[in-house]
Amino acid sequence: MRGHYAEFLLVLGLLCIIGTTNICFGLNLSNSELRCIEEERQALLEFKQGVQDDYHVLSSWGSHEECCKWRGIQCSNRTGHVVKLDLRQNTFFGTFEFLSGEISSSILGLQHLAYLDLSSNNFPILPEFIGSLTELQYLNLSFNSISGTIPWQLGNLSRLVSLDLSWNYNDRVLEDPNLDWLYNLSSLRHLRMSHVNLSKVVNWPDKVNMLPSLLDLRLSDCELSMPFDPLVPSSIANSSSPLSFIDLSYNHLNSSVFPWLYRYNSSLVFLDLSYNKLEGSIPEAFGNYMVALAHLVLSSNNLNGVIPQTLKNLHSLQVLKLSNNSISGEVPDLSKLSFLSELHLSNNRLNGSLANSIGKFYKLQILDLSSNSLEGVITEVHLSNFFTLRQLDLSSNSLSLKFSPAWVPPFHLDTISLGSCKLGPAFPEWLQTQKNFSRLDMSGVGITDTIPNWFWDLSSNIMILNLSRNHITGTIPLQWFSTRFIGYPQIDLSYNRFSGPLPHFNSDSVVLNLSNNLFQGSITSICETNGSVNANYTHLSFLDLSDNLLSEELPNCWGNMNFLTIFNLANNNLSGRIPDSICASTGYGLQTLHLQNNNFIGELPKSLITCSSLKVLDLGENRLSGRIPTQIGTSLPHLIVLRLPSNLFVGRIPMQLCHLTSLQILDLSHNSITGIIPKCLSNFTVMAET
Repeated sequence: MRGHYAEFLLVLGLLCIIGTTNICFGLNLSNSELRCIEEERQALLEFKQGVQDDYHVLSSWGSHEECCKWRGIQCSNRTGHVVKLDLRQNTFFGTFEFLSGEISSSILGLQHLAYLDLSSNNFPILPEFIGSLTELQYLNLSFNSISGTIPWQLGNLSRLVSLDLSWNYNDRVLEDPNLDWLYNLSSLRHLRMSHVNLSKVVNWPDKVNMLPSLLDLRLSDCELSMPFDPLVPSSIANSSSPLSFIDLSYNHLNSSVFPWLYRYNSSLVFLDLSYNKLEGSIPEAFGNYMVALAHLVLSSNNLNGVIPQTLKNLHSLQVLKLSNNSISGEVPDLSKLSFLSELHLSNNRLNGSLANSIGKFYKLQILDLSSNSLEGVITEVHLSNFFTLRQLDLSSNSLSLKFSPAWVPPFHLDTISLGSCKLGPAFPEWLQTQKNFSRLDMSGVGITDTIPNWFWDLSSNIMILNLSRNHITGTIPLQWFSTRFIGYPQIDLSYNRFSGPLPHFNSDSVVLNLSNNLFQGSITSICETNGSVNANYTHLSFLDLSDNLLSEELPNCWGNMNFLTIFNLANNNLSGRIPDSICASTGYGLQTLHLQNNNFIGELPKSLITCSSLKVLDLGENRLSGRIPTQIGTSLPHLIVLRLPSNLFVGRIPMQLCHLTSLQILDLSHNSITGIIPKCLSNFTVMAET
């Protein structure tokens, strides 16, 4: 009985190796009564000696005699041979442990190896001798730094079921001139070679056609083009190939790829042709013949014409992505697509009303119709069937959203994007039913109302908040920004009528735009979180508090804003000296500094010359004094705009300003500058051209 159980586990293990799912990963088939074969143990130890293991990935190797218990090793329960070597590293959750160096030829001592996974490490060379591991059924070397030419010896792996060489990044590239070595891989079901340079391969579709067992083809970002004379079938007929998953995104394919795809009309389930050079209309053949399609992605091409009505025949369709094209006409009635969960039609030229085209999408989770020319009125009737909707984007259209004040939506959204729609004048009451959104865009929707108190108690998971370009009044609770956001939030409340003191900010914010409001008082709250001094604004890159009623002196707390790129405090009533810390730590990244039209006094801070990345420096309309620092011309080489007008500067114009060869705007007017204008200023050729 025990022997039969062992054989069952062995069979199950092999099925895991050649299967299409991951349900068996981590299954331990080793028998504690069997000891690993000494020659294979030595081969593994030699492999360990040939790699650099800075993170102690292989610390268990050699700690005890039984190599079948070492990390990443699996042995056959029947023979004791090593059949699986899995050293892939997880780099997606903040863990960056990896091996580096070279793959040792000692691995040839594992001649019974059926599964080899060295993905997400740092091996720069794909050795030819891998082709001598003839028992291999699974080979994964993705996400390494491999470059050079793929060795033709891989064609000797006639048992191979899954091959993944994708996403290898290096200054050089991993490439292949012909793919002829695929000819012998008759058992191959999964071929993943994204980011491998295949630009020299002649007629790559023929190379794919010679793989009779292929299920899964991923050749994204491979520099692929279509042959000049593609084979066009006289009629659409089923192919004997079971190919069901094709990803050819980010290539140079034109519309002549379509006839080649029709040969897989009965098997193809997933098709991604995004970011190519497809032109013309979407073929009606997709709806007439590609009946198995569940996932169709044609985004970011040059497609035009209308969406074919035949797409409604794709009864299994779950995801339809046609964004970023030039598709025109109305949105067709796709109500028969009862399994549709994602509909992406953004950035096209669609027009007309949605009244009769949204349909009854009971399973729709994502609806993105943004950046079109859609018009008409959307009421709660149109959205009444969206029970599972998570993302709604109707922004940048001419739609009017009219919902009754008592409407309770059937959905709970994560993303709400309604920018530029007609939603006001009242603040939408239905929004208080959406308590877990992370993105809210209601910019330019015509709200002329006071923001209700219940808004401040909504979601605590906000990542993006944009209420700009309205006429919203009210005050913001002082602690709201510091308690209601997650991750690295982006906040834009500009061009409204918010008033009162500035609230305390979230120290992880990336974008803070409160410009063109009525905020007043001190700016010291920018340095505080929950009422205490905050010393770690390390992620803030955009800060705009311009055009408010802010006053008093600037706090000296800018030293830790290491990623600040755009800083704008213009058109306020700020006074005192410009603090030295304004460039103390931010200097290497700060590109735009606007402090004009305030009441700043004194000389320019000495730290200004450390802002070496500055492109725009505008300090006009203040009461700054002293001489213009000569170092501006030598330490700020990227300046495009230099404005210092209407101040109290004295002395001569520094000759060093002539070094600012990229300068387009120079304004030193209305100061007490004396002396002659340097002749070298006439050499500003960029200024003359603009």
